[in-house]
Amino acid sequence: MVTTTRQQRFDVIVIGSGIGGLTVAALLSKLYHKSVLVLEQHFTPGGFTHTFERKRKFSWDVGLHYVGNMGDGGTGKAVFDYLTNGNLNWHKMPDPFEKFVYPDFTFEVYSDPNRFESDLIQRFPHEQTAIRRYFKDVQKAAFWFGAHSMLELFPVLLHPLLRRFVRHFGAIARQTTQHYLNRHFQDAQLKALLASQWADYGLPPSQSCFGIHGAIVTHYFKGGWYPVGGAKAIAQAIIPVIEQGGGVVITQRRVTEILLESGVAVGVKAQDTAHALADLETYFAPIVVSDAGAFNTYVKLIPPNYALAERQKIQAFPKSSSMVTVYLGFKESPQQLGFQGENHWIYTTYNHDAIAQDPPIPVAKFCYLSFPSLKDPLAEVHTAEIIAHVDYDFFSQWREQSWRRRGADYTELKAQITQSLIQLVERHYPGFQDLIEYAELSTPLTVEHFDASDRGAIFGIPCIPERLDQSWIGARTPIKNLYLTGVDTLSLGIMGAMMGGVKTAGVLNGAFGFFKIMTTIMRR
Repeated sequence: MVTTTRQQRFDVIVIGSGIGGLTVAALLSKLYHKSVLVLEQHFTPGGFTHTFERKRKFSWDVGLHYVGNMGDGGTGKAVFDYLTNGNLNWHKMPDPFEKFVYPDFTFEVYSDPNRFESDLIQRFPHEQTAIRRYFKDVQKAAFWFGAHSMLELFPVLLHPLLRRFVRHFGAIARQTTQHYLNRHFQDAQLKALLASQWADYGLPPSQSCFGIHGAIVTHYFKGGWYPVGGAKAIAQAIIPVIEQGGGVVITQRRVTEILLESGVAVGVKAQDTAHALADLETYFAPIVVSDAGAFNTYVKLIPPNYALAERQKIQAFPKSSSMVTVYLGFKESPQQLGFQGENHWIYTTYNHDAIAQDPPIPVAKFCYLSFPSLKDPLAEVHTAEIIAHVDYDFFSQWREQSWRRRGADYTELKAQITQSLIQLVERHYPGFQDLIEYAELSTPLTVEHFDASDRGAIFGIPCIPERLDQSWIGARTPIKNLYLTGVDTLSLGIMGAMMGGVKTAGVLNGAFGFFKIMTTIMRR
């Protein structure tokens, strides 16, 4: 990537090149003609939208597995088109695009909410009234979850009144998903089935707020899409927009400190990760935006001698979960086994909370199976990913050891997990393991190494009900000229992080700035 000199000045500095950071950088460049410096610690930009390769032929995404709302006329499609000058194309997944696989039945989900509802009623006719109500309630819950996150877009004087209003009328979003399901449904299989996508937000039903559940379910009402050219195509299409505005994206730069003068953010210090003995580099800008997450920003990047109540609150807040992923390269196309590119959610039990508590060995109880090569029309070699929920503490004993140098015990554990997850898929789809040419497992330690996220969490601050009460969830910080972007600004996932970037750009541009930006985007 681009090199730079120390003490260079920009209009804005963005810490991290995840989709939240790239979004705010592109909007400030394109709409407001700002020169934006984006600093990325990884050697590849894009955050969880980047890809990696093995054996010079296999390629996988690391965080983007599918995205909703990418059809013509959709808000997400409009924002991506604006950010990329229309240079990013999306491929719609085939129908059914989801399969929920349980011990005694498989349920297929099509890109039509009306069919989704009618298929549920056909299988569970005794729950018809509750099912019809559910499809209305998930939309209400999604709306009020978003409303909680949008309060800071309005004038400060209105915040107390709006907060009471949203808390009262948006109570549906604040309950746990399990509370809602238990209150309205009787059938245990149906309750489990409706929560099948919980790994999309990283929390089982007993912990997640119903608002994030509703947001995810409604996000995929019309199906799933995948970027043509793979997830890396997103950063490749956005970065030129930043550069056209006089900005630059620099990789292998780990920000070590946000510089403060009289309580005002004025720049950052960064370490060249390719040259560990090099002097720290200093960059200055009147605005600093962090896409490093609320935890890293408050706990690690703001100088420890600067007193902040938020720091203690974040450290005490419940921790998010993480995942293990088996990356597979195939000898031949998995289409010969009937796969067309749809997602498979494979469960051995209806108890999602038990799955969240147990490690994926000796026998895996759950996995999510994705085929990036079947989703991308440009892919030339076939790949798959098997993902499972896991607690970071299961791997914490190797935390202090270096990547790829964690010893034989760690390597053996990874091999056991890999085999357990492959066998889970094989039991449902015989012949699957015979297609495999290459397999590699990543753990939360891998995520922590490359992403610097707390405990290898891929979802940011967890979406439990208490998240909706935290003042530090948002774009503004107590430090003047320091802002947050990404998943801890609005919502999680690729779309949540991107809209978090739009929100931050809006906050930076005065009263109702977000709505002005969205109006501009939708008109164009």
